Amino acid sequence: MRRKIFSIWAILLVLVVSLGVLGLGCPPVDGGGTIEVEATLDGSPWSGALDYTLTPDAGSPISGASVPGSHNASAGNWTCSYDGGGPPGADFIHITPDSTQELSDGETITFTLVFVTPQPVNASIQFETWTINGTPVPPGFYIVGPGTVIDAKYSEVVAGNNTGQPVKVKETLMTTYHWKGIEGEQGAAKSLHVVNAWGAVWGEPPFEKKLSQQATFNGQPVDPCTKVQCPWCEPQTLDVEIETVQKVGTNYTKNVNWIRFKPPQGLTQIMQGGLDEVVFEDDNLPFANGETFDMTAWACIEVEAGGVDTDPLDDCCAASPPISIMYWEGPFP
Repeated sequence: MRRKIFSIWAILLVLVVSLGVLGLGCPPVDGGGTIEVEATLDGSPWSGALDYTLTPDAGSPISGASVPGSHNASAGNWTCSYDGGGPPGADFIHITPDSTQELSDGETITFTLVFVTPQPVNASIQFETWTINGTPVPPGFYIVGPGTVIDAKYSEVVAGNNTGQPVKVKETLMTTYHWKGIEGEQGAAKSLHVVNAWGAVWGEPPFEKKLSQQATFNGQPVDPCTKVQCPWCEPQTLDVEIETVQKVGTNYTKNVNWIRFKPPQGLTQIMQGGLDEVVFEDDNLPFANGETFDMTAWACIEVEAGGVDTDPLDDCCAASPPISIMYWEGPFP
């Protein structure tokens, strides 16, 4: 009898061990991954006191007080924000490769906070040319049709001896929009649709990083999918403000797709070079032949971090020569 009981217990023990080896009946473990937080100073690794926060899409944030830092975290999107500290006397520039990254189970992502020692620099910007659908045109009068984009190019540089060092700059790109209606007729106000598409402003060569982009109307921020009113024969100011990280000594061409005439429904419009993304759009369909507006453009650039501007007097450029645009669908008489 004892032998039978012993045999039964032995069999049960073997089953328990087997189940344990196979992992049957055990709840799955959410392994998550690892988040590394690092910092660089003038391109070299830096360690020390630095406050930052890691925030998930869902769940509790993680705080850190020094770098390098390593944290176990659940899978999902995480955003790193700089809260203070870092190398004494240095400027915080940005977080690379991105301030928001996706963490998968079993993987590691790294946020690197970039700091630089400020150096003397000189930021400047100039209006370069008007373009229509990306093609440069001289100032003057132009007749355009559906889907046309009125855009502009600016040239800019942050000059200095520390070639290649990243600097954070803020730029305000401005136009005056003078709605004239149909020539010889008093017109009603024109409404413009605020798009502020991310691809409406870009640089050649590409910026180190574009951090923000905000459309404004007469100096006031406006949200995408809203409309702004432009009274007849009362010039209004259309702006776009951006923050970018650039390299000292690199000459950039800034491109802004300012306004597009929305194509009528059913019209296939093939756009290239990001011209389907604009800051503002005229969507007052149907358009009347003879609608006309004038535009002038200018811009300002300001060094926010990474450099000390030695000549702020050339941070803004003079207004451009005007361009006049008339809408006409079909053959022009």
